[in-house]
Amino acid sequence: MATPGDKQTGFLARYTMVSFHISLNPMSANATPITYHPREANTPVLAHWQSFPGNFKGLAANAGELDCGDYDLGGGVVVERKSATDFSLAVMDKRLFGEIGKLKSSYDHPVYIVEGDLYQGRFHTEPTAIREAIAWMTVMQGVPLVPSPGPEFTAELMFVMASQAQHGMGHPIVMRSGKPFDPVNGQRYLVEGLPGISESLARALLDHFGSASGVFAAGVDDLAQVVGISPQAAARMRKVLDANWPGSRA
Repeated sequence: MATPGDKQTGFLARYTMVSFHISLNPMSANATPITYHPREANTPVLAHWQSFPGNFKGLAANAGELDCGDYDLGGGVVVERKSATDFSLAVMDKRLFGEIGKLKSSYDHPVYIVEGDLYQGRFHTEPTAIREAIAWMTVMQGVPLVPSPGPEFTAELMFVMASQAQHGMGHPIVMRSGKPFDPVNGQRYLVEGLPGISESLARALLDHFGSASGVFAAGVDDLAQVVGISPQAAARMRKVLDANWPGSRA
């Protein structure tokens, strides 16, 4: 749902269908298609894409009947675009919870983009309910809420999101720098790379198992014997260590 006043309502025939393609970047042969719900056809988001084509090389925006969400960015990413007022109302009338359930059942990575000041006082809204809903959707449901000052910023952000979802970052990302070469600090560095492991916990694990290879070979029950490592933390470590690398033939 977009910002009130941005959208027309009624039957599909009342929308002005807009499909457009922006020339590809000479450095890349990759197009970036985005499918938007017809109700978004006359919003400032599409107007911004059309007005500044130089900022969106390769963009191919097309209207399509989405079962849920406003923008399908590809790669399993869908965006639900709301004004701050509409988001608040969706919380108060409980509509938000059903929306998120449907988005999660249809897409791998639903994202909410909320335009405007979400925390501004509004008639018939309850700040506690807003905070609880945001905590529930982000922590319990894993659905990010991204604030936006307005539709132009939203347009810019969604293009970057679609580009990364479909083509990746386009350059390597160094997760950690300053890799040590000596065995002692090197082993601590490796163990600190596990989820939730601080320097002190890495030292405790190495003291208990005697080496980084011993830590990596330990099962959940053995890991949880180390002071400071809960069964849940041990399970997260094993999940990372045992996961298959994408594209692996193993």
